[in-house]
Amino acid sequence: MPPQPPPPLKILYPTHILDADQGKILYREIMDLLDTGIKLILIDCHNIGFVDSSGLGVLVRILKAVEQENARLVLCSLNDTFQMLLTMTHMEDVFEIYASQVHFRLVLGIS
Repeated sequence: MPPQPPPPLKILYPTHILDADQGKILYREIMDLLDTGIKLILIDCHNIGFVDSSGLGVLVRILKAVEQENARLVLCSLNDTFQMLLTMTHMEDVFEIYASQVHFRLVLGIS
């Protein structure tokens, strides 16, 4: 049996601050992607300068919604502050996190 191709991938690049307001926009964008059949969503966080507790809460809500659709949410390129927030809230094991898009693509075998 030949290997299965990876599911359709969409990469999102949120910028600046991930708070309640920006989180709502990101949530809606991801729900729209799920409606179109996207099953693998990578959020590249390299342009996010700050995440507050509301933004983290929205990410958890997004993760639950994605999982309910049998899809996959992945984060990459977190800055030190974002990584520390996940560690302090014990959420680093809840999210699938990669150091970079390159690392993510290597692990998944996506070119």
